[in-house]
Amino acid sequence: MGKLFLVFLLCNAGLSSGVDITSNLTEALESFHERLRNLPEDMFEVQLDLGKFTANEEMKQQAENQAKQIRGKLSDMSSDMYNLRFVVDRLSELEAEKEDDKEDDKEEEKEECSSWYLGMNLNPSDGHIMGYETGWSDDSSIGTLEDALIRDYLNQTVWNMPAKYIAIVRHHQGKLDAVKVFTFKHWGLSLSHRFKDTDPGRNVVTEGGAVQEFTVRGAHNLGDDPIFSVGGDLAFNWGYSHNGARLVLTGGHLSGADVDDDNTHGFGNNFMVRPKMVEDPEAHPDWAHEISNIQDCPYPSCTQRVGVKIQGTDHGSGPTLKGGPVYGNYAIYISNDSPTFPTDGANLGINVEMCEN
Repeated sequence: MGKLFLVFLLCNAGLSSGVDITSNLTEALESFHERLRNLPEDMFEVQLDLGKFTANEEMKQQAENQAKQIRGKLSDMSSDMYNLRFVVDRLSELEAEKEDDKEDDKEEEKEECSSWYLGMNLNPSDGHIMGYETGWSDDSSIGTLEDALIRDYLNQTVWNMPAKYIAIVRHHQGKLDAVKVFTFKHWGLSLSHRFKDTDPGRNVVTEGGAVQEFTVRGAHNLGDDPIFSVGGDLAFNWGYSHNGARLVLTGGHLSGADVDDDNTHGFGNNFMVRPKMVEDPEAHPDWAHEISNIQDCPYPSCTQRVGVKIQGTDHGSGPTLKGGPVYGNYAIYISNDSPTFPTDGANLGINVEMCEN
């Protein structure tokens, strides 16, 4: 009887279907119990009918006794079934609580994920020059989402978001090559606010140096890279005489405020601009250049033959500006809740999540 009950129960529960086993099992038990309740009475009717046999009294008595035993077993089984249903109902409740806990865990995992947002991308050879005057402080977006990691790009929404951390990421069409992360001295200010702070400018905006520094194995052109060849903190709006660089590392050469030596190098440069002006309509495009490498070639000793080494072709026609190899695109990301940028090999995107389990 026990084997018969188990086969019946499994078949009716539909366990092989793989859909909502808990619900199906509960329904099968309830259905089986309903039928089981009537079986003792049905067996009693069988027992009464057995009493009508007259051919062999001994065999009749034997059959009646067996029917009575079966009726007793069915009664006991009905009681056991009630207990089983009670246990299964409790198990179902626990299973539901477990699923709720899983969902809660998922939510907690989501809460442990931090986001990095792409504010700018620099491609020093896309035909668009991001010099000192372009993009950094003029409240205009540049480029498209589709080309955000292969051409010059600026997202004004991100540019106006407050930030605690900043990451400079060198990459090749979204494949990370190297990254440095810094912590801003003053939290809660946007990049737009920081790059408009040009008078007097020359602001060292981070502290403690890079809190994360990572370079992939086999990365090239690190010896004079404007970000990854020197240490120190980030400085914004480094104006000196009539020159300016929007983003530099303090570990490189920082020209004095009145020194006209064309010798501070980084992102967003111009050797003929009034750097204390948020926007200088008289900035000379011939001396604008997007990315210059770390070097020591001060004016006037830096001759036209030697020249100032610039990455790519995005520079003006100034006679000492010498275009050279592109080391990669440079992306600027910001975050408010993570000092760590992911380096797991995944491609970059407009938003990048850093999850810590």
